[in-house]
Parts: sequence; C-alpha cells; structure tokens
Amino acid sequence: MYILRPDIAEDAVDSHVNKYRDCILGAEGQVIDTQMRGKRRLAYPIGKHTEGIYVQLHHSGNGQQVAVLEQAMGLSDDVIRYLTIKLNFAPVSRDSRGEQDKGAADAPRLDVNGTP
Repeated sequence: MYILRPDIAEDAVDSHVNKYRDCILGAEGQVIDTQMRGKRRLAYPIGKHTEGIYVQLHHSGNGQQVAVLEQAMGLSDDVIRYLTIKLNFAPVSRDSRGEQDKGAADAPRLDVNGTP
C-alpha cells in the first residue's frame, strides 16, 4: 500500500500506478490486484498533508521486486508514505471470489451435527 500526495492530478495517479506495476513486472513479479482506495484523511499529518490518495497493490514473486519497488517509491516526491506487508497466503482476486461464492451457494447446508 502506498499513499500519494492529495494535490496531484488523476492522470499522474494513473502514471504512478503503471510505473509501480512495471517495476514489479520488470523484476519478474506478478501483479495480482490493484485497488484505488481514493482520497482519505490521514490519521496524522505527514509533512504538511492531512489527506492522501491511497493505492493498494497486491503482487507476488520471489521477493526481489520488493527492493526495486520500495526504491522507486522512496525516490518519488509524490509518494508520502508506503508500506510493504508479506502475506502468508495468496490473496484471492475479485473475479475468483465471485466464483467461490457461487459454489458455496450451491453446496448443501449442514447443521451443527454435520447432517444435511
């Protein structure tokens, strides 16, 4: 997840998203999902900013792309904060979640004793 300055244009936000996707793909990683969380109020001021544009980026790979991504974010003046978290499981993309929900609806329901 990273937070961009609130005063940048929407096309600049898209440019940053594409730049960081390219960093991951260039380091032989895979982008799973990108979620634009929008402009939100910060919990505390960072510099002179009280708001920021939140972007959540799920990716997978061997770990080498994390250093490349964090270096690119650290050098950008538009990124006011970033955080990388390692998940112990692979996040499910939004498309496949819908398919799982459909399968769960078709499955027989069991009571507490495990009987249908």
